[in-house]
Order: sequence, then structure tokens, then C-alpha cells
Amino acid sequence: MASASNTDRQTQARIPLIDELRGVAITMMVIFHFCYDLTYFHYAHFNMLENPFWVHWRTVIVAFFVVISGISFGLAPDGSSHFIKRVSKLFFSAAIISIVTYFLFGDRFIYFGVIHFFLIATLVTKPFKQFKKPLLIIGFLMVVLSFVYHFEFMNPKYLNWIGLASTKPATEDYAPLFPWLGYFLISLSLAALIKPNILKFKLNVKVLGFMGRHSLLIYLIHQPILFIFILTYKSLITV
Repeated sequence: MASASNTDRQTQARIPLIDELRGVAITMMVIFHFCYDLTYFHYAHFNMLENPFWVHWRTVIVAFFVVISGISFGLAPDGSSHFIKRVSKLFFSAAIISIVTYFLFGDRFIYFGVIHFFLIATLVTKPFKQFKKPLLIIGFLMVVLSFVYHFEFMNPKYLNWIGLASTKPATEDYAPLFPWLGYFLISLSLAALIKPNILKFKLNVKVLGFMGRHSLLIYLIHQPILFIFILTYKSLITV
């Protein structure tokens, strides 16, 4: 018989704290991409690909998203309707991202970015979601292996999405299964240990909650908005 706390978790539509933390992550991502766009349009000269500050900041942002998503998925209802809705949104979003970035960036298009990762992580994890301890062990092993083993034969695009390639591929966004699926599995497994009173805590920052509830939409539209903003500013100052 399910405990009251488990029942509450399954029936609760959204968890405000999770939404607010996701809002923090999406805010960091928008700021990061704004700096990237300023460099792309030559208004700034941030070394986004090599400078340790920018490289580590991107890693922190991705890690924040992955951990929050793992916890959220661990606390989410087990019903098929929630799963189908999540997978459908991620699939179409990933397809749009790949198509649009192919026309924008050519060979550097996004073929396995953050959204692609969340789609595969959801599909792979769903059938085994209830096996928390095995998933925790597998997650730790994936993280360790990602730092220990790298193989040249994994470098082609049809394999490097797994994440054990010896060189980072040339793409505008990259979130491979190793190590990120490991962190996702760890977060999902540990979600069961979160006490209900912690989940009731709120930052009470409405804008963060709003951004967290609509994080996928913001992810899809923020770059076009930033591009339009920068290009409009550029046209105004050159008149």
C-alpha cells in the first residue's frame, strides 16, 4: 500500500520549488547564450569555447538542468499520459532544434543537445524507474566511466552522442549520455529520499516559477528573440 507521502507526490501536478529551481537554470542559460550571441555578432570577445570560466559555467548550467530534471522525473506520476505528453514535447522540440540549426550552422548543427538528451534519458529510464538502487549504481558507474575511458572509434557522429568519444564534436550544443545520463539516474534515484516538507519550501519568486513552468518554450524561443534584439540594436546604431 502506498504511503500518504507517495500518494501526494503522485497526484501533485507541479512542485513550486522544482519550478523555481528550473527557472534559475533557465535564467543562467539565457544569460550565457546572450553572452555567446554578443560574441557571435562581434559586440564582445568572450572565449566561450576555451576559457575555463565559460566552459565550467556551461557545465554547471547543464548539470543544474539534468539534476532538476532527474529529481522531477523521479517524483512525477507513473501514468502513461504524463509520459506520452513529455516524450511528445521533447521529440518535436528536438526535431525543430536540429532542423533550424542545420540551416543556421551547417555541419555544426545540434544533433544531440540538451533536449535530445532529455528525450533519450526519458525513454531509456521509464521502464526501469522503480529500480532505484540499481539505477543509482549504474549512474555512478556511468559518471566514473565517462572520466576514465575515451575511444577514437566513438568520434563519428553516429556514435559520439553516447559520450565516450576521444574528442568533443563540432556542434553548437552537446549533451551526451556519458556522463549526463549517469547524473540523471543518480538524481532520479535520490528523489525518493527527499522529504515532503522540503518540497513545500518555496523561494516565492513568481518570475522564476513562471519560467520554470514554461522552461521548454523559453528554451525554444529565447535564441530567436535574442538574435532579433541584437540585430535590431545593430541596425539602430548603424543608421
